[in-house]
Amino acid sequence: MTSSKRDRRGPRAAGLLAVLVAAAALAACGTEPGSGSCTETAIAVEGVRVTDPVAPLTLAATMTAGGKPVEGAELAYFVAVGKTGEKAVGRRVGAVRTGVDGVAKFVRRAGVDGLAFSDERVDGYSVEFNPINKIGGVQYCRARADAPLTVG
Repeated sequence: MTSSKRDRRGPRAAGLLAVLVAAAALAACGTEPGSGSCTETAIAVEGVRVTDPVAPLTLAATMTAGGKPVEGAELAYFVAVGKTGEKAVGRRVGAVRTGVDGVAKFVRRAGVDGLAFSDERVDGYSVEFNPINKIGGVQYCRARADAPLTVG
């Protein structure tokens, strides 16, 4: 193969790659709320107060679409941990699928123990839904909810 043939194929391949990347980016927009390409969802969570750091920690979330529960959605749970005076960072602690009632309960048997170093604090938690596939033939939008998680 001559150098000129390789050069002519290079720009075409680069152009095709650019089109594929753009298409993938647009496809991801299909799960963004307000895109019109997915069914809007909501996640409801409540603040949790922990009095015993080694007692099992239960974090519950309810996912709905149009006010109705969504069954079979995988919800990811994150605990926000940070040093005093610094922004907290979410650490993924697990994932649970919603039941027929739209509720997913994540239970961490060790409680909040071990989630933060001695110079860190637990600030709160987040629950996220990042859809990859349709559920029951419906493409749902991504969603997130945050709540306080107080230790002490």
